[in-house]
Amino acid sequence: MRRWWLASVVLFCVSVALMAASIASDDGQVGLILIFPFIVAWGPLAVAGAVLLLLAVLCAFVGIWSAGEAAPREVGGSGEGAADATGKRESRFGGVVMIGPLPIAFGSDKETAKGMMIVGIALFVILLLVFLVIVHPFI
Repeated sequence: MRRWWLASVVLFCVSVALMAASIASDDGQVGLILIFPFIVAWGPLAVAGAVLLLLAVLCAFVGIWSAGEAAPREVGGSGEGAADATGKRESRFGGVVMIGPLPIAFGSDKETAKGMMIVGIALFVILLLVFLVIVHPFI
């Protein structure tokens, strides 16, 4: 799963760079409808960026799917699942929901929730910088 996640992140970063290069070379525009940013681009850099973005999403789905297949399965009819030496399973999860520019973080424990809040704040800062640097000159 880790290699699919890494491939997804790399492809996403390259696609963003290609789309930014397309906009910088006047082959596209960035706009804002209410609080939702959008990109209208044309030319080979924009097409390559869009294709790589789709491949990044595909890699993320394959990574999630392969992680589910690699999970240990229960064997036998005793009703006891696979567990570690203490008999407890530990799973941690978290996420960030962006409603416009506002991040809403959640997690299964305090450390995960704090980490997701840091990610949410970083996404907010990036969104603000993109708005100020790219979108603001068009307004």
